[in-house]
Amino acid sequence: MSEMKAKLRRSGFLLRPSLASDQMDVAEHIFGDIEVAKTLVHNVSSPEGALVATDAWIDALAADGKRNTSNHEHIGLWTIVDPSNAGRFVGIRGVFVAPGLPENSVATFVAVAKAYWGEGVSGDSSFQLCGHVFENSDVAAIYTRVWPKLNPASDAVQRRLGFEPADRHTLRETFGEQRMLEVLEFDLWRISKLENEDYAETLRQCTVRIGQLVLEQLLDVQAAERRITAALPVKIAHSSIVQDRVARWLQLGYDNPAWATYRMSRDMWTKSAHDEAK
Repeated sequence: MSEMKAKLRRSGFLLRPSLASDQMDVAEHIFGDIEVAKTLVHNVSSPEGALVATDAWIDALAADGKRNTSNHEHIGLWTIVDPSNAGRFVGIRGVFVAPGLPENSVATFVAVAKAYWGEGVSGDSSFQLCGHVFENSDVAAIYTRVWPKLNPASDAVQRRLGFEPADRHTLRETFGEQRMLEVLEFDLWRISKLENEDYAETLRQCTVRIGQLVLEQLLDVQAAERRITAALPVKIAHSSIVQDRVARWLQLGYDNPAWATYRMSRDMWTKSAHDEAK
């Protein structure tokens, strides 16, 4: 297991190996916050679901996780904290071997507490972790994957760091049908909670992602439309404007499949690190 610790360049936040004692911070600030968890691949529509998702990460990847008995030094989970604010939790960063990846490669992910959005945490922590992986392993490439049309800022971060678009890894080969069903149920739950007037963006996000699940053949487009309509609050479910938007956004998801996959090779990393040092 890794003992890697580092300071993020712009913010001064600390990156250190995650521990089982981080569980409640991860559950509250990551999986317990819908705005943070909405692009992850878990059904966290209940506190119990948030804890199940948290434990899956902690048990497998934390330094003292229950199932972390043989992880290599470059594999693990790291917690980001704010030393200027009594070590307040900032986010989580992971490196793992994922299904569907080419041989001798790893995937990385990040989730940042909403209070720390916009402070460069994703990019700076990715820079640190990429260096750690390439310096402590013979890994040929690092992959990261994002939901298309849901988080444009994440796409921009990957490109700025030197990640390049790569062949798509499907949701099905990465997570399997059960996890896709969790995503579907979570997004339908979010749709069912659209009570205020400012519902369009949440409906767009959920419907686009369900369209991406249609492409994965989890359900067909007619079933998707029926389930979205059934989940919508009655006062907007039968609006012609809403129905038109649902049809358009389902198609947008279908036309922009998940995952959007990015790849960083050793050569790319060397160039990126050199450019960063200038």
